[in-house]
Amino acid sequence: MAIKITNDHELVMVDDDEMELVLTERYLRQSKLTNKLLPFSSAEKFLKYLEGVAKGEHRMPALVLMDVRMPTIDGFEAVTLVRRIPQFKTIPIIMMFSNSDAETDIRKALNVGADHYQVKPSNGEEFVEFLNSLA
Repeated sequence: MAIKITNDHELVMVDDDEMELVLTERYLRQSKLTNKLLPFSSAEKFLKYLEGVAKGEHRMPALVLMDVRMPTIDGFEAVTLVRRIPQFKTIPIIMMFSNSDAETDIRKALNVGADHYQVKPSNGEEFVEFLNSLA
């Protein structure tokens, strides 16, 4: 994977599963990355945050990890909405699939504007390795 975090801005994770957010924060602390995690439990909350970024109230995220399956606005729709805003076309976005490496899901993720897809690592060690690959 060629995506690298190149600044100290926040690593955003958008996932409706609270446990995923808690575990990711733990794995991030174990990784080589020094970025802080900025968790969002819904795409709506993340999109609201981006409104603040557009107004200069928040920093641009270093990278976004976007869950695919969420209620109301799913990850595909969220990425589509983010990419429609010119200033957010370059935020690195990795779509996270819980258990699918289906070619149709991968293609759809890339077609809506994700920079990469990643099947969610199945254990902590794999997740830390994935985060280290971003360093």
